[in-house]
Amino acid sequence: MNASLGAPARWQAVVFGLIALIACMATFIGLSKSGLWIDELFTVYLIKHDGGIAEVIRRQLTDTHPPLYPIFLHCWAQLAGFSEWALRLPSAVFAVLSVVIFAVGTRRVLSTTAIAFACAVGTMSDFWFYQSQNARSYELCMVFAASMLSAAIAFRRRVRSRPNFPLAHWIGLSLLGLAASLTHAYLLLALGMILFVLILTVPSWRVRGALVATGLVVLVINAAYYRMMIHSSAQDMQNMWFSNNTGFFYQQTHQALSFLVSGQVAVVVSLLLLFGVRKWVVGEPFFVFDDLDTRWTTFLSAFVLIGVIVCGIGVSLAVAPSYSDRNLMTCAPFAWLLIGRLYDAAGPRGYTRNSAIVAALVMLMVGSYLKLLPGRELQRNENWRASSQYVQQLPGCTNQVLPVMLPYRFGHATDHFRKLAQQNFFSYYMPQGTQTAAYMPAELAARHPVAGLPELLASRAANVDTGGCTLLAWAVHDLDESRALKIALDLARQPGVAPHRVLMQEFNTYERQRLKWKLTWQTNAEGYVYLAIPRAQPGASLKSPPPIPNIRLTGKDANVLGDSVIVDYLTSYQGNAGEPYTVDVYSIERWDGKTVHEDFLAVHRLTCDQPTTKANWDIWPDPAYPGCSPLPLPTAPGRTLAGGL
Repeated sequence: MNASLGAPARWQAVVFGLIALIACMATFIGLSKSGLWIDELFTVYLIKHDGGIAEVIRRQLTDTHPPLYPIFLHCWAQLAGFSEWALRLPSAVFAVLSVVIFAVGTRRVLSTTAIAFACAVGTMSDFWFYQSQNARSYELCMVFAASMLSAAIAFRRRVRSRPNFPLAHWIGLSLLGLAASLTHAYLLLALGMILFVLILTVPSWRVRGALVATGLVVLVINAAYYRMMIHSSAQDMQNMWFSNNTGFFYQQTHQALSFLVSGQVAVVVSLLLLFGVRKWVVGEPFFVFDDLDTRWTTFLSAFVLIGVIVCGIGVSLAVAPSYSDRNLMTCAPFAWLLIGRLYDAAGPRGYTRNSAIVAALVMLMVGSYLKLLPGRELQRNENWRASSQYVQQLPGCTNQVLPVMLPYRFGHATDHFRKLAQQNFFSYYMPQGTQTAAYMPAELAARHPVAGLPELLASRAANVDTGGCTLLAWAVHDLDESRALKIALDLARQPGVAPHRVLMQEFNTYERQRLKWKLTWQTNAEGYVYLAIPRAQPGASLKSPPPIPNIRLTGKDANVLGDSVIVDYLTSYQGNAGEPYTVDVYSIERWDGKTVHEDFLAVHRLTCDQPTTKANWDIWPDPAYPGCSPLPLPTAPGRTLAGGL
């Protein structure tokens, strides 16, 4: 018998299945190790109140998503509470459940080894890893996607096997589709693709009519909800972070592929694809688990994925920008099916010595991602919790107004989002009654004057000498290190703050990184606290530790304190070459607890108040903005702020 026409050897399924099993078990480790990040804090805002399900829906209507997941999580939290562990446990369960449903539902169209391979690849993906411990709807979406795939396979088999109307299967598929569509809009698109393929391929006009009815009813219900949402949403849906250009569509699609397969796994999938193409070119037959169902399901999965991409772009262009990698990944189980089918068609059979060696190499490459599982015990989210613990220990700041930076890309500078940031984001881990005031970057920089803010900053700097709270600002979301340092520069030159210096205390998080072929976890700053500190003493040695507060974090956040960056505003130069302009000169020191590095920076000051939109989300305004500046920004600051310290 030609081994290439047989299924891959079942011993491979044991190894791939073990990889997936280990990943599933690790999903329940470290659920509370990371603090909640901004999307999770928004989820808590939706569900933590005494208004019941009606209030959940009312709050959800201010956003852009359907209400089913927050309704479920609200009911769950009434029983389990609002701890990080309790909020994330459903996502961990859903993550495992999506794999189980996929494996059971595809057992009639893929070999056992192909299913195990697809499950291993799925559980090793970046998206599955992160979303399985994220109090958001994406893992529930994957449960529904796997369920709809399984239901579609079962529906077609039932229609083929018996002539009478498949009432139970039709009701099941219809309810699944409705629930999925009310969990995420892209699952509404996926349901439409599934119904379209079924309508084209089932022979009965009666069944086709029932499927059309399903689609129309689900569409009407969703249209009614989205009509209410458009009139209730606090978001400016035309000016969120999504874009509608070819480059953005390509970027998000590419990132979705990276979320699905990356690194060694991507290499394995690419080689399988190339080997499959070679077999097709030379006319070698492919192994097919079931002549009818396997080919049909492969076509269905490909059609769903392509259809969701095309329709997602279409909706983004016709209604509002909304196309994103995370939205695409809600349909990941359909991609798992194609990955499993690829292994059945082109993967090593494992019956001969050479083939077994190739299979073992594939297992090593896929299983190499298991070395990243200890990251479950690392802080991987934005540091709202850790920075809150730090701010609580600042001398003199109890019962004081805490200036915070509005997460301006999460929501625009409206009263709704300022209140949300103050009461539900920055105050979440703080003692009850904490007062915060949210400001835009331009307001902190005095490009957009705000009554009382200059006096507040000046009083905080004066407290350096007299005692009291020295907190100038606190920022967590929307900042990388370069943007965060720009905030520090703007604060340091404010009247009343200078000649005091500004300390920017960083809070680290861990991210999965690839250094050549090495998989590892690297630290990255994901939170910043800005304090006024004493002015530099003449002749002070750089080797001496900077005057930073002696604050130590404890518990799960004990090791997240990052570098301390000290900004000293030195002088300004008034230029008169052409139109008048100002250049600010700074000294910047970075202290990592052991060594210090000093640099100097000259920055062309921009004082124009450019509106903050997705066309210009930088901390500093665009010099090309009309009336902003006759001169471009220097090139040196960009290099320095990007990490040259």
